[in-house]
Amino acid sequence: MIHEAERNGNETEEESDNADQERISFLTSVVQRIMNAPMQKTTPTMVDVVVTKEEVRIISNYAAASFASQNSLMRITEEQLPICVVGDLHGHLSNLRDLFSINGPPGVSRYVFLGDYVDRGRQGLETAMLLFAYHCLHPDHLFLCRGNHEDYNTTLTYGFYDECRLKEPKKGDLVWLHVINAFNHLPFAALLFDKVLCMHGGISPHITKLDDIDCIARPTFIPAFGLACDLVWSDPEDSKNIGWSLSARGISFSYDDVTIEKFCEANGLDLIVRAHQISSDMIKGGHKWHANGRMVTIFSAANYLGMGNDSAVLHINEHKNVQFLLQRPIRATLKRSKSRNSA
Repeated sequence: MIHEAERNGNETEEESDNADQERISFLTSVVQRIMNAPMQKTTPTMVDVVVTKEEVRIISNYAAASFASQNSLMRITEEQLPICVVGDLHGHLSNLRDLFSINGPPGVSRYVFLGDYVDRGRQGLETAMLLFAYHCLHPDHLFLCRGNHEDYNTTLTYGFYDECRLKEPKKGDLVWLHVINAFNHLPFAALLFDKVLCMHGGISPHITKLDDIDCIARPTFIPAFGLACDLVWSDPEDSKNIGWSLSARGISFSYDDVTIEKFCEANGLDLIVRAHQISSDMIKGGHKWHANGRMVTIFSAANYLGMGNDSAVLHINEHKNVQFLLQRPIRATLKRSKSRNSA
């Protein structure tokens, strides 16, 4: 009987190994197909690739389980440098592929993404699947934070739901829900070597210490008020001496330079890196500094909504020095829009 039990145990372990190999093979094949697909002839800024509803289901389930195993505040150590911090993508799959091709894919290079993977762009589904698959293959090299567009309500309004329905006319609702389920498990922020805090939106009056972020229970939708809301929705404000004020967006807060500096001092931070906004003074360079260099906004979707803007990614090397990696838009629009916020 002992020998039979040992044999059954070995079979179970072998089955587990086979399942893991199948998972890796499946995810690798999807990554390779998306990364190697040609650009569309009719629309040169779009990648000619399709992911099936079954692939979306499997990858989203793998990703949700992986996200659930992480803290709401991911902690990345000094030993994990160098690393790239990436802002809004909004379905710009070609920008993402270029970044991986130039700077090295996950597994070779490390990345923190700050959310807004979908909506407004035309390849949000493929962008999310490439990021999810790479994360599942290399969870210690690719870290994903949640943005305000990784949410049920926002994606209903700004395009991702419609994109899923367009690409899967019969099962688009289900495809969308699979991805939303994964989004609901995403961490909210990342802390790099205890000195650089990264999130999509910004700081919050509901934080007394950074460990408060770990108290956000997941899975969760994004609430209309509170810490989880502020981390994906709040914004710095150019006006001086406002402290905390209600945001012009109609949700969350705005805050001034003094508030940013006080927050950094109270929490031992050198820098806050966030995304969430693109304005006229970010067209060239794709980034904007605040509070005497204590906070920086980055935006990583080039030529967003035809603005002709650069894409910026923040690179932190092993010596903790920072530089910006820029991508110029393939077909920049000469028309320069007025200052505009990304919802």
